[in-house]
Amino acid sequence: MLALTCSVACAGKNKAASPPAAGSGAGAAAAARMTADDLDARMKVIGPASGSLRMKLMANQLADAAKDAQTLAVAFGDVERFFQQNNKSDAVMWAQQARMAASAAAGAATAGDGMKASAAADNMQANCKQCHGVYREGDAQTGFRIKPGTISTR
Repeated sequence: MLALTCSVACAGKNKAASPPAAGSGAGAAAAARMTADDLDARMKVIGPASGSLRMKLMANQLADAAKDAQTLAVAFGDVERFFQQNNKSDAVMWAQQARMAASAAAGAATAGDGMKASAAADNMQANCKQCHGVYREGDAQTGFRIKPGTISTR
């Protein structure tokens, strides 16, 4: 039931942010090579969804927080795929951990456990910070981007 609820709730949010194959395991399309632009598109989903998750958790709007957390889990799946394709095992690990934490936050929020959901969101954020420290540069005003030289462009 949770998976169906999250799939239905998140379907509309993910359409604009990613192509149908994004994180869906949809065969050959899901295996398509992601570009740095694709990664940036996922980051533009992750940033606002993460902020929204935090606000909804603070307001104890757990059902809505669960939807944001599921959106994040899908986006982190795509981030994981990007870094797998670029042979960056550290970033793959951080993306996996962020994805699992987002899923845990969704589950806890759905179950009505705001404290557990917040702890999972904190864990997710810590993984974001680790990866950004190595692979991202910039700020909210100038925009974030991949640090030059960290990913080879073939």
